[in-house]
Parts: sequence; C-alpha cells; structure tokens
Amino acid sequence: MSPGGHLVTTAAACAVVYAGTGSTALTTGLAAGGFLIDVDHIIDYVLFERQRDLRPGSFLRYYVNGLARRNVLVLHSYELLAALAAIAWASGSEWLWGWVLGMLLHLPLDVVFNGKFASAGLVHFYSFIVRARVGFRADRFTDRARTPVPDGAFWSAFFKGGRLAAEPQRDTTPGASEPLRG
Repeated sequence: MSPGGHLVTTAAACAVVYAGTGSTALTTGLAAGGFLIDVDHIIDYVLFERQRDLRPGSFLRYYVNGLARRNVLVLHSYELLAALAAIAWASGSEWLWGWVLGMLLHLPLDVVFNGKFASAGLVHFYSFIVRARVGFRADRFTDRARTPVPDGAFWSAFFKGGRLAAEPQRDTTPGASEPLRG
C-alpha cells in the first residue's frame, strides 16, 4: 500500500480507537504499528541498498518504481507480530497492544495492495524467515513491471503508490491469433 494510504487508514483507525477508549497509549501504539512501521524501508534504503540520496522524492520513487534489490524490512514480519503479541499479552502493555493492532492493520493492507506486483501474491513475503531463506532478494517475490513515477510526482506517488505497467493488449477478434488458411 502507498505511504499515504497507510497514513489515512491509520489516522482513521486512531480516531476510532481514541474515541472509543480515550487511551493515548493504545492510540500512539496503533499509530506506530500502522504507519511508523515503514521506517524500516529507510533502514533498508540506506544500509542494504546503499542509497545516499535522502530526499523524500528520491526515496519514494526508489520503492514505488520497484528498484529495491533487497527487502530485509525487520518490522514487516509475522514473526515480529507474534513476538510483540506475546509480550503485550504477558506485560499487559497498552502501547504494545496498540502496536500489534497497527501491524494487524498494516500487514494485510500491504499484502492486498502490493500483491498486484507479484503473480504468486505476497502472503508468504511477510514472513521474515521466508525472506531470509532467499537472501532478502526482492526479485524472488515481485515479478510484474511497474509504470515509473516521474520526478515531481511526489504527492501522487505518496497517495497512489506504484502502478502496474500496462499489459500488451491482445486482439480478441475471433481468429485474430490464428494464421490465415488458404
């Protein structure tokens, strides 16, 4: 999902949770798990991709255009979600329960909206172990071409995210793909 999509859905969820519970801790945790979880993209961009252009537009285009070669994404994993849920259960931490709720919002949205770039879907991608087994190689999960985001289209990319490249149109006229017979 696009960063803007996560921002909007997380803000709406935070408003509902705060209105319903009045808990600042739960709402703050939800914001962290629902939106701020994406900070791991910045870590990957700098540490594993060795990118040095830290302008927001360059960073966003890098991901939206599908240029990442490695996806470590330590905060995007079912394993972390399970561990945090266990710690929240044991400790009763409201803030941590909020983070878990935020992840439960964030990860499925990523699976659904980013899954369009992978013919096999992305449910398995969000397992850290699965990503580690293939050396965190992005090309092992996504295989569909994207339409490049041009310079100057930051807000559009922020809210719309990546787009699939247009598939070649097939002629569906009956007999169009068959050779002429004499």
